Amino acid sequence: MNLFERVYGCLAGLALGDALGMPTEFLTREQIGKEFGWVDHPLRAPAWHPHHKLRAGQVTDDTGQALAVAHAYALDGSLTAEAVARELVAWSEQVGENLPLVVGPSTRLALEQIKAGGDPRKTGRKGTTNGASYRAVIVGLVNCHHPEDLIPQVVEACLPTHGTTTAISAGVAVASAVAQAMLEGASLESIFDAAQLGAREGRSHGVWAWGTPLEGRIELALKIVAESGSPEMALDDLASCVGVDMLVAESVATAFGLVSLAEGDVMLAVTYGANIGGDTDTMAAIAGAVCGAWQGIDALDGKILARVEKINKLDLKAEAERLVAIIDSKG
Repeated sequence: MNLFERVYGCLAGLALGDALGMPTEFLTREQIGKEFGWVDHPLRAPAWHPHHKLRAGQVTDDTGQALAVAHAYALDGSLTAEAVARELVAWSEQVGENLPLVVGPSTRLALEQIKAGGDPRKTGRKGTTNGASYRAVIVGLVNCHHPEDLIPQVVEACLPTHGTTTAISAGVAVASAVAQAMLEGASLESIFDAAQLGAREGRSHGVWAWGTPLEGRIELALKIVAESGSPEMALDDLASCVGVDMLVAESVATAFGLVSLAEGDVMLAVTYGANIGGDTDTMAAIAGAVCGAWQGIDALDGKILARVEKINKLDLKAEAERLVAIIDSKG
């Protein structure tokens, strides 16, 4: 499998997870079952749902913010908080009136401050939620062969909206997992080890904020999956024991549990993410990105991908080609 196939698979896995999780976000497992049955393809949110104005297959902020980081990268592989802030503002203006429907509280506050002239190295000092974790996927891709640059660039990607220790810890965990998944010969075990090490190392950066150490929560999620009797039991236990909220110790840890439950299968991972409840789009996006990098683009459902790209006017192949050029430029 070549580099392009992995990068494209990662971006596609993220977008599909985002799109499948969109209509089920904020719902419980029980509500999802009652409203939809089982979600395994793009659907529209119910009329009473916050995302009811979005079309079936439309993505939320996870994909948009990740691509904003991709666009913030210079062709030589450098990244700054200022460039990330600029691209996030540009993305938010493209979203327009739908922005309040898709963006999280930390990002919303930071964007308001940035637009008012705030320093993007300081506007994320209160961001403790998972909003920067999916953006870090791009940093993992770009630095799959340059681990020495991964943490500094995750910090730059997080600072404008999520500059706290807990948020950066989650960003480094996700980026490290993606970078490991990109490597030939990577195993699920090595991916989870990279995520847990990244969570520990990332916590030494940023403005201190209280949070349960993420690496322990990832370990708990993996243990629950290993000891579960069925996928349904695993989803129930992940949701109730690890959690599915925007807190990184919940949703980001559970996302790795979904990767384990799916045994790295990207379509299963995004489907499980869409049905687990809570912050479904983010968990499915992270799980999809990790599995997509590991399995490559051929593992994704081409028909669903084409539909999601068309509805959102995305050209993920072109985005992947640009990222591959940046990776190659770093040597």
